[in-house]
Amino acid sequence: MGGAESITPLQNALDSLQRVAQELEQDAEDGIRLKGALAWAWHAVGLLAYLRLQPEADMFDAWVQAYLHEGEPNLVVDRDARWEERERLSFLELVDLLSEELLPILKPEFYQGWQDRTSRCRDLRRKVNSVIGASISATDREQLLLLLAAYHRLIRLPAGVSMETAPVLKAFPALVGLAEMLLDRSAPEADTVFKTLQHCRSALSAKDK
Repeated sequence: MGGAESITPLQNALDSLQRVAQELEQDAEDGIRLKGALAWAWHAVGLLAYLRLQPEADMFDAWVQAYLHEGEPNLVVDRDARWEERERLSFLELVDLLSEELLPILKPEFYQGWQDRTSRCRDLRRKVNSVIGASISATDREQLLLLLAAYHRLIRLPAGVSMETAPVLKAFPALVGLAEMLLDRSAPEADTVFKTLQHCRSALSAKDK
């Protein structure tokens, strides 16, 4: 038997984006086929955000650092089987933190500390922007919230789904753009990730024709 396989977060994100491209080349107008593209795209965004923010964790308060801990790569059943979503930044929290400084707060209860929540949110957004070098605009944020809603409906909520697929596909470039914004172009394999993002864009463009 072989030894343990090592997978870096960037390799993991690249694999997810390759899956996005494959899903988008299929008949994604079928609502159920959007599930794979949304799942893998948001998964990649979470990894890429972690890769950019984790090395700069010390610039954030302790309660934010708790979401950015480096972690232990080895699989440990008793620990990892008990892992829960609240141990990482949710996608809504990420979109909130990555938003332009003056945009309305998406999740006020997330912001802790002695400052009022608006001041705390804007301070955190400034710090995140200084790391990433860009922010999510109001227009892109509306598109991302639609995509996050579709993700939750198709993947997270145990209920029936009724939605129009055309607006979701039309909004999808915002999610590809977010992944590109988060990509550290100096990282190993970043060129391959960037090319995969262009592949996703090409697949989306083909659906507009």
